[in-house]
Amino acid sequence: MAATSTETKTAAAAAKPAVGGTESLGLRLLRRWGTIAIIVLVGVGFSVSSPWFFTVSNFNNILFSMIVSCLVSMGLTYVVIAGSFDLSIGLTVTTASIVTAYLIPVVGPWVAILGALASAVVVGLLNGLLVTYGRLSGIVVTLGMMFVLGGLNIFLTNGYQIAVPYTEKAFLFIGQGTIGPVAVPVIVLLCVFVLAHLLATKTKVGHYITAVGDNPMAAFYSGIKVYHWVILSFILSSLLSGVGGVILTSISTSAQPSGNSNYLLEAFAAVFLGATTLGKGKPHVLGTLLGVFFLYMVSAGMSMMGFPFAMRQLFIGLVLILAVGANALLNREEIHLKFI
Repeated sequence: MAATSTETKTAAAAAKPAVGGTESLGLRLLRRWGTIAIIVLVGVGFSVSSPWFFTVSNFNNILFSMIVSCLVSMGLTYVVIAGSFDLSIGLTVTTASIVTAYLIPVVGPWVAILGALASAVVVGLLNGLLVTYGRLSGIVVTLGMMFVLGGLNIFLTNGYQIAVPYTEKAFLFIGQGTIGPVAVPVIVLLCVFVLAHLLATKTKVGHYITAVGDNPMAAFYSGIKVYHWVILSFILSSLLSGVGGVILTSISTSAQPSGNSNYLLEAFAAVFLGATTLGKGKPHVLGTLLGVFFLYMVSAGMSMMGFPFAMRQLFIGLVLILAVGANALLNREEIHLKFI
């Protein structure tokens, strides 16, 4: 029996690949810059294929179209870092949008925005409480919340869109205005990204959420209040989705009771694609931003070249699988025993 145990340990040790000093320079470069190289190569390919792709106006269009998806994705990044999932983000966008459109005629645009963000925070707080103190699966809780929000949205609107009066110039400026050549939502997105990146990398909030996601048991015995940071990650996720809902309302001058479910899939694709950038192997805010940019860059480039929508979906799906698969191979340092 002892001999069998020894053989098992020896086999496990032999299964570990060479890392650190024995790793080749090419492999280290591929691990760190491989995904970014793919993004650049794809961009160069589109630029060669279409004279309208590598232009300032197209770059602005890509940034403008990815705003809401990027906000949602950056929020989701915190939850995934904490080791859970949030499937309610798409409907949180819709809910915040509806609350904004409903409240503007009643309390004015600025209080309406605060009300929308507060409603998003409540959603995140409920998700976090049920996942931690309720000891329920994050997938189950947020899936249930997704249906609850969907039902509430239809109930509140009867399935009709809620229009924002065109007289609300200040509110509409948030989504439709420009400062110089740059759209205001792009400026908002860049500001939110800087804050989210600093929060994740330079504050104890980001470090504790990362510690909880890496090893919650070790974090608990280190004195970290695990539940608090998991709850906060859900609140941040919903809050950024709420910001996306407010901007979406301003851009479209209305709130739609349905139609934002695509943000959920795009957010997960961006988070996991972004996790492969810079060799981190884990979700991070900068990677998520690059992931969203890649998704929308591919969509814009293939649209210019006349590819049908189905081909765009196929290409993005294959790139996602290949990028994440390659990253998993390059970072294979232990036996793979996770299948969810």
